[in-house]
Amino acid sequence: MTPALTVRRSELGGYALVTAAGSIDVHTHPMLAECLEQAITATGLAVIVDMTGVVFCDSSGLNTFVRSYQRADGHGVSMVAAGLQDRVRRVFTITGLDRGVHVQPDVATAVRWLDSGTRTMT
Repeated sequence: MTPALTVRRSELGGYALVTAAGSIDVHTHPMLAECLEQAITATGLAVIVDMTGVVFCDSSGLNTFVRSYQRADGHGVSMVAAGLQDRVRRVFTITGLDRGVHVQPDVATAVRWLDSGTRTMT
C-alpha cells in the first residue's frame, strides 16, 4: 500500500508554496491538482512545490504537473519543484517535465533562484 498524499498551501516570500508528502497517483492526484490551481491563482510570481516528502509519482501525477505548468505558464507564473527524491526526479527527467517545471534541490535554493531572476532565462 502506498502512503496517502498530504498537501498544504502557504506563502513564502511572495511565492506560493505547495508542500506535498506521500504518493501522487491515480487516487491522490486530484488533491494536488486542486492545491496547485489555488496556488497559481494566489500568486503572480511563482509556485514552489516542495516535494521532499513525495516518495512516488505515477503518470497521473505527471499529467497533473503538466496541466498545472501549462496553466501557470499561461498566467506568467513560474513553477518550481524542489526536493525531488531520486526516484521522482528520474521520472521528471525521463519524461522531459523538468524542461518546463524547474527543478531545484530544496526550497531555500528555489527561493534564491527565483529571487535572482534566473527564472526568466531558458
